[in-house]
Amino acid sequence: MTYPAPAVGDRSRSKSRYALAALVAFLIAYGSLYPFVFQTGARLSADLSHFLGGWWQLPTSRGDVLANLLLYIPLGLAATLAFSQDMPRSLGAVLAVLCGAALSFLIELAQFYDASRVSAFSDFCLNVIGLVAGTIIALVAGAGFLRASWPAGAAPAFARLLLLAWLGWRLYPYVPTLQLHRYWRSLEPMLLAPSPSPAEVAHYAVLWLSVIFLFRTGVHRSFALLVLAILGFFAAKASILEQTLSLPELMGAVFALLLSPLLMGRFSSVGVPMTAAMLVLFVILSRVLPWQFSASPKAFQWIPFIGFLQGSQQVNTISFLQKFYLYGAVILFLVQCGLKLRIAVGLECAALFATSLLQTFMVDRSAEISDALLALALGAVYVFLRRRYLQQANLRHDIPAQTAELRG
Repeated sequence: MTYPAPAVGDRSRSKSRYALAALVAFLIAYGSLYPFVFQTGARLSADLSHFLGGWWQLPTSRGDVLANLLLYIPLGLAATLAFSQDMPRSLGAVLAVLCGAALSFLIELAQFYDASRVSAFSDFCLNVIGLVAGTIIALVAGAGFLRASWPAGAAPAFARLLLLAWLGWRLYPYVPTLQLHRYWRSLEPMLLAPSPSPAEVAHYAVLWLSVIFLFRTGVHRSFALLVLAILGFFAAKASILEQTLSLPELMGAVFALLLSPLLMGRFSSVGVPMTAAMLVLFVILSRVLPWQFSASPKAFQWIPFIGFLQGSQQVNTISFLQKFYLYGAVILFLVQCGLKLRIAVGLECAALFATSLLQTFMVDRSAEISDALLALALGAVYVFLRRRYLQQANLRHDIPAQTAELRG
């Protein structure tokens, strides 16, 4: 019995999803084994004994927990989307978890021979939890009731992804408390702090305008729901350990909320480009201020994400989420203002590369290629989402949806 050959569009979509899952797996292996300083003389039996013997040891820090969880969530999501093309979604999720767990296990064994890495059973468990979380996201995102509950298209999906990065950046370490005195400690800096400067309030107003824009794009346009979401954010922040409420941020959120009906609604043709320009200026200034130049220039680092692989995992993870949000928001703003995606990504990559070169002359700055590559990767994610929704529109023969996706 012969089966019909898959359509060209189906084969292309299948290859792109498997390629994305393979790319995520490669990046995980690269980040887990860098700088690849391996030692010889150890035996595999000793490796297995060391790995399994540490089943009772807990992670060393919250940053370690966060890094191991977040590292494998994208793999669980990408692998589930890839496998579910050729089999039932639930079976694809199981296979994604098994393959991801096998990758984590092999990496943990390889780290035993890496002089700068530590092989730990707790890391493997956290990786598997991250994989399961990623597969759940893929399963829930594919549910019909959820697809119907928010806007469809690449731009809304990309906006929702950026909002998750925003929450990850702003609400770390995500550990709530029910102790009443904790709420006073969260409010104390806001109530007792001196009057904030206009620059601080403007800083947060621009950030919150970008959040409101993404919320309206990816979730809902209801003003009441937006107010409820902002109140929920500040309530969550007040209840999380190591988080405090900031008067400048609260004032910035209020100003952004009051301005949003004008900038994102009635006068959106002018307001959205104005907000985009302010966000671009904010990103550039955050990379070059304060103007503190060193006596001699430092070397430019061409190895991708070398700064992320060194130092505190907690600080690096928060920094990555911050850049993921900001760079992605800039791309989405520029696209919504009418620029073609490749031009928007190219302009941002050029700006980030130029400021990275400038950082070679500045004090306490890491001049790397990583920021430009992160923007390029975000552009690739947007392209992937756009192709996915175009293919779905093609299957439905939805000409208006195809036209809207190509324009936006």
